[in-house]
Amino acid sequence: MRKFAASGIFLFAITITLAAIMWMKALQHEWFSTMYGVWYFAASVWVALPTVYLIAVILKQQGPLREVVQEKQIYFIGSLMLAFTVFWAYISFSQYFIIWNANMPEETFWYVLREKGTWWDVSMIIIFCHFFLPFLMLLRIDWKLKLTVMVPLCFWAWLMHFFDISFNILPAGRPDGFSFQWLWLDLGCMAFIGGVLTKVFVRNLNAHPACPQKDPRLAEGLDIYVPAPPTDGAAPSHGGAE
Repeated sequence: MRKFAASGIFLFAITITLAAIMWMKALQHEWFSTMYGVWYFAASVWVALPTVYLIAVILKQQGPLREVVQEKQIYFIGSLMLAFTVFWAYISFSQYFIIWNANMPEETFWYVLREKGTWWDVSMIIIFCHFFLPFLMLLRIDWKLKLTVMVPLCFWAWLMHFFDISFNILPAGRPDGFSFQWLWLDLGCMAFIGGVLTKVFVRNLNAHPACPQKDPRLAEGLDIYVPAPPTDGAAPSHGGAE
């Protein structure tokens, strides 16, 4: 599993970059950006972390991970959410700033299109609600462990990711603006796909252990002290007479 995990990192980086370019960026193939793959990676991890947070909390409360997941693991996931909030904003702003600074028509038209109609409103939603709101909320150390704050924030992250992806895809077919009256249909499709994936996840969860069995590092991760097995013979001397 460790061998597959190590090679899977590179495979994931290549496939997610190609998917973003071929399925999203290719809708306006005249435009190009060397940071698009990194942006999509940052956005994907950013929305995956709230999902992991909710799953960890649910499994901890329901029992499968009650003895495994502790407060520090929940806190670390919240810290990663803060880190990738900043990382996503850094990549998004860097892409915009480089294109704005170069001021080349074959690059700037992508952003000019997204400043027309209601796409301007969507861009403001992304700036203030996708970055500033989660960033300010996650700065509080104690809020990362407060479920009354984090659970709504996780659902909010899903909604903001939807606006972010829509901002990148839909202007190619809807240049006049985002159709807010059809928002319920888009969210319904996303809820349907999420429901199917949730069913598959629950089915696989019930068929396998929730945590790795006989993992030699599991006790270390739980801060459980495991004494080293006794060795044959006396310990080596560090000076003095034998």
